[in-house]
Amino acid sequence: MAAEVVFQIPVYEEIPHDPYDDSWPLEHEPGWSQLWRPENDIDLEPILLDRALEDAPKIPRLRPSAFTEFAFRMPADDGIGEDGKGYNKFSFEGRRHMRDIYDTSSRRILLKCARQVEKSTLLGNISLAYMSLIPAFPVLYVNSSATQSKTFSSDRIKDPIATSPILKRFTTTMLSSNILEKQFVNRSKITMRYAFLNADRTRGIPAWMLCIDEIQDILGTNIPVIEQCLSHAPEHWKRYLYAGTPKSLDNTIEDYWANRSTQNEWAVPHDCKGGDTGRFWNILGEKNIGKKGLICSNCGTLIDPQCADAQWARMVDYDELETPWEGYRIPQLMVPWKKWSEILHDYNNYPRDRFYNEVLGISFDSGLRPLTRGQVRAACNPELTMTNIEQYRRLSYSQPVFAGIDWGTGENSYSVISLGTYIDGVFRIFFIHRFVGEDVEPDRQITRICELIDYFNVALVMADYGGGFYPNNTLTRRFGVQRIHKVQWMARTNRKFSYDQKMGRWKGARTELMSDVFNAIKRASRDRKMIEFPKWEEFKEPYGQDMLNIFSEYNRGLGQIQYKHALDKPDDSMHSVTYCLLASVLKIPRHDIFIPRMEKDGMPVNPYTGPGYQG
Repeated sequence: MAAEVVFQIPVYEEIPHDPYDDSWPLEHEPGWSQLWRPENDIDLEPILLDRALEDAPKIPRLRPSAFTEFAFRMPADDGIGEDGKGYNKFSFEGRRHMRDIYDTSSRRILLKCARQVEKSTLLGNISLAYMSLIPAFPVLYVNSSATQSKTFSSDRIKDPIATSPILKRFTTTMLSSNILEKQFVNRSKITMRYAFLNADRTRGIPAWMLCIDEIQDILGTNIPVIEQCLSHAPEHWKRYLYAGTPKSLDNTIEDYWANRSTQNEWAVPHDCKGGDTGRFWNILGEKNIGKKGLICSNCGTLIDPQCADAQWARMVDYDELETPWEGYRIPQLMVPWKKWSEILHDYNNYPRDRFYNEVLGISFDSGLRPLTRGQVRAACNPELTMTNIEQYRRLSYSQPVFAGIDWGTGENSYSVISLGTYIDGVFRIFFIHRFVGEDVEPDRQITRICELIDYFNVALVMADYGGGFYPNNTLTRRFGVQRIHKVQWMARTNRKFSYDQKMGRWKGARTELMSDVFNAIKRASRDRKMIEFPKWEEFKEPYGQDMLNIFSEYNRGLGQIQYKHALDKPDDSMHSVTYCLLASVLKIPRHDIFIPRMEKDGMPVNPYTGPGYQG
């Protein structure tokens, strides 16, 4: 675990007069009141300074959790409380798992939480603690809606200040204090905003700590814009604290959790297993739900999630992450205030996706994932790098090289080109490139693509018809209709892949052709490779991730499965690879990959035999 944050609280004490000055009358002697005495300047008197430092009390060391216990109040169960007004001091009893989150020194914290596990309370307490202990500490809180931001301001900022005699001393009526802004006498301030479709309301607000609540409802493309508010913050004070309740596997919070965080899980031990320790460590989930309470998934015995030896366990090491986040998953199974009868009721009555999201704090998809990360990684060749591809230029003079182009706008979709050829019977994507930044401009894209086609002597190019009227026309005029082919995806078509002579383009059954490519990729993890990609370190971002962004859902209107992706999760690389493979079959047919469609009485038969409605 990361080291704990410790604040040093400055203690000021009045400096005594010089005890060594004996050239003047003493206080009880005549003439004392008439004498003029110069003021001691401590900076110019090293002896005085040393004595003062020796006599001054030591500066106390204080953790954020300790300050929270000291300064914050919480409603008393008996309605009376220690102060006689219904409040007790904040306590970590029953919420021991929270202490490590309060005190971690990690600058990036991600909370993946179930409902009602004090997620927003934690955000508010940490914000107020930092504001109290650090002068001029600005905090920016962002939620997905105005209503939620106002609720947070009232319940998690205003109420703790009003009920705490300590926090009250940091405020006066002369300071800014409204529903979206609270200011302290030490010039610290918290500003509350909301950002759903865009981040415009957060622009121009300087902050040292950024708290994003309900991050699952905020578009991932807006988060980098919001993070610019910390650009001018001192590096040692810069903090990011994101929290939310997961939804689908395509959600923003799942992207941060799966790809950027340490994925800390609360591990609860039980002495039911042999070996050196004799312990079985439970990572809390559906398998730990028993009829009478939380059970060990190994032996079925009741266990206590708040036992003394329960602790956070890191599932992913920091060294494996480029931008590591300290991630914590907090399910309702580990909090004592949630009655077990309520958890059982939710388990038996909630839809499965809702139970996973709101009780277990786990992402869940009603659709099916055609590919897993392991399957895509298995299709990558660890010895294949895109930094050394000169050999394929020489190879292009003896065997054909193919290209696939998927056109994009540069906003949530990108133009991607793939180059591939056959090596030892395996179709190898040896180069793939996404056009971003300045290359989003159409003329720059076409210039770059033409250079690649010429350099590798590309035999056939298959390009996206729907998104590239202008660039496709330019490429056709440059290289001719024999080398440039256009393909249009069809939701319904009588033939799986056919050429429309009148329209001058290919038409393909989108779902069926993509399914064939998915199956070809999966073969690498089962028996033999049919298609391979560059090494995982080069391919995983963004190309491998594009493939993982795709999920399948049953379309009741069309009566068939469709492949989809979230708005801010593009799938362009998958289409580019598919087009590249389709270009190759025009010269080298692969009936083992693109399986001919079954027909009955001249009509296509859907080979899918799985469940129909998956919602």
